[in-house]
Amino acid sequence: MSAGLQIWNASGGLLLDTSDRIGRIKGAVQIKGQAGSMACDLSDGVPFWSFQPDFLFAHTSQQTPPPIISISSNGVSWVYSSSAGLNYAVPIAGWLFYGVF
Repeated sequence: MSAGLQIWNASGGLLLDTSDRIGRIKGAVQIKGQAGSMACDLSDGVPFWSFQPDFLFAHTSQQTPPPIISISSNGVSWVYSSSAGLNYAVPIAGWLFYGVF
């Protein structure tokens, strides 16, 4: 018989089992449409990232795709690409959250 923590919702659905992996957010950085990087220690687990775009500006067909994110145990970096041959005018800004499982 196994032992551990299990949490159910009001409908009886299992929400959390201690055999699941739970991520820890280690930090966030606001990206404002330019390439960059953030040094951080992500060596204590499997790194992950999540980009949350800001949509406070008017959406146009001239916007770039979201940034291309690279992550390692040393930190995160991001670039914007216009390699598709399109005339990008407004890079998508937003928040980049990073952490480990």
